[in-house]
Amino acid sequence: MAYQSGRDIAVAFKQEVAFGEKPATNGATFFRINSGGLSLTKGTIQSGENRRDGQTTRARHGAKSVSGQYVADMSLGSFDALIEAAFRGTFAPALVIDEATGGLTSITTTANSIVASAGSFLAAGVRVGDVVIPTNFQDAGNNGRLIRVTGVTASTLTVAETLIANATPDTDFTLTRPKKLIQGKVARSFTVEETEEDVDVSELFKGVRIGRLQIQLQPNGMIVLTFGAVGQDAEVLEGAAAPYFINPAETATIGLTAVECGIRFGGGDVIDLTALTLDLNLNASGVEVIGSTVTPEVFTNNAAITGSVTMLKKDALLQKAFLAEDQLSLHLTAVSPDGDTDFVSFYLGNFSLGSFSKSDIGADNGRTQSFELLIGKDERGGAFDPTMIKFQTSAA
Repeated sequence: MAYQSGRDIAVAFKQEVAFGEKPATNGATFFRINSGGLSLTKGTIQSGENRRDGQTTRARHGAKSVSGQYVADMSLGSFDALIEAAFRGTFAPALVIDEATGGLTSITTTANSIVASAGSFLAAGVRVGDVVIPTNFQDAGNNGRLIRVTGVTASTLTVAETLIANATPDTDFTLTRPKKLIQGKVARSFTVEETEEDVDVSELFKGVRIGRLQIQLQPNGMIVLTFGAVGQDAEVLEGAAAPYFINPAETATIGLTAVECGIRFGGGDVIDLTALTLDLNLNASGVEVIGSTVTPEVFTNNAAITGSVTMLKKDALLQKAFLAEDQLSLHLTAVSPDGDTDFVSFYLGNFSLGSFSKSDIGADNGRTQSFELLIGKDERGGAFDPTMIKFQTSAA
């Protein structure tokens, strides 16, 4: 008789059409998992009987609940549906801007800007924190690059990268902003299947909502995502009934590392971070009810994002920003070795530093400083997306 190993376990998921109802067996996606798992638990209902024999009446099963988490290495296109669920938003498709868009008849470039002679970049749809890719610009050195937008007015895009300046009007250009996700209020649920391949058994978890997304970077490590989940119910399948999902799809993109992640923090690029964690929490929960062992819904609540950063100390700029409660931004951009413009990007446009601490005097190596981030919705409007965090990727 075979015993189940801890490794030969496949995880697949598919979005549900209706909460708690299994979708069709085709069209699922394999979850590229490092560790974790979901579990169904039941509450315990204790009897209050006062027995004359001095013993205790057996307890009964109560309400069911599903919870757990999956940990994975970030890779291009592998987790877009789950990130979308954590954001409760909907991806805006790639935006292609050229000389016919928004009256942008021609552009010129300076070292750190793209300037339109007419029309409006705002009307065209570009916002601060977007990543755009120029093609067909007059200077070939500007083409095919990931350009981070740090400022937007009607006539000018200010960018973090250094461009080749050209004052000659360019009347034939293309600027592409790959697909983008900001936060919303669209609740999505999934059916998730864990198949124990050695013993031919599947657990099928239904009504699963993503209630938490953690993004973690450590030196010389992968960019690690943790998806926390809360579900409604589960069932066990065996033999010919397992697995439920047929031929789930799987991405083959390579995992992204912290060493290939560009970080712009507080208005400048930095290469001295030693730890960074962002945690988006929707505080998802079911509700116990009378007359049913399962919650009728898994509710997601107000999104809260916490963050912490540790870095080598080289000056007092961030310490002063902490004292002044300055509004800061953070932009993480990881470029995949699969292609020059294959990337993922997370941007937070509105936070301040909520705490400041230093490593002890006498500790080896460089002194570090650590900050907690106080993150809120960006409500400036205009050039700024109305969100706490946004995600962008070149994945289709």
